[in-house]
Amino acid sequence: MNIREIENSIIEVLKTEFNELLVQGFPDKPSEFILLHPIAALLVHYQGGNYTMSKALGCIVQENSKEFSITVVTRNLRSNNGAYELIDKIKLLLTGYAPNECSKLYPIKDYFISENCGIWQYGIDFKLNTQNIQNY
Repeated sequence: MNIREIENSIIEVLKTEFNELLVQGFPDKPSEFILLHPIAALLVHYQGGNYTMSKALGCIVQENSKEFSITVVTRNLRSNNGAYELIDKIKLLLTGYAPNECSKLYPIKDYFISENCGIWQYGIDFKLNTQNIQNY
């Protein structure tokens, strides 16, 4: 499964649980993103990956650890559908979810990003593993 397919799979799972929110891939121009949704937005993007050394002789076979981030953009911090509640719900929903041909997602960190005029941004990052196999 490629990066875009994994990202789209995560987006679809989030949409089923958070159908009252804006859920989409991270915008191509993040500096131009404005929260127009009345409650919140969940923005998903690929953070990067690491590869193990290949132990196979004759062909390359590696484990690839990929990291995906969900940015929570919301109008409040503690109330219903606030940043704290959304981070906890995302963690519960995605922990153990396995996109096709991937290991299960597991959380690795959540963190404050920014606050500007009452718009709060937090991130929660997850990892999963895939295989990278040499193409013959």
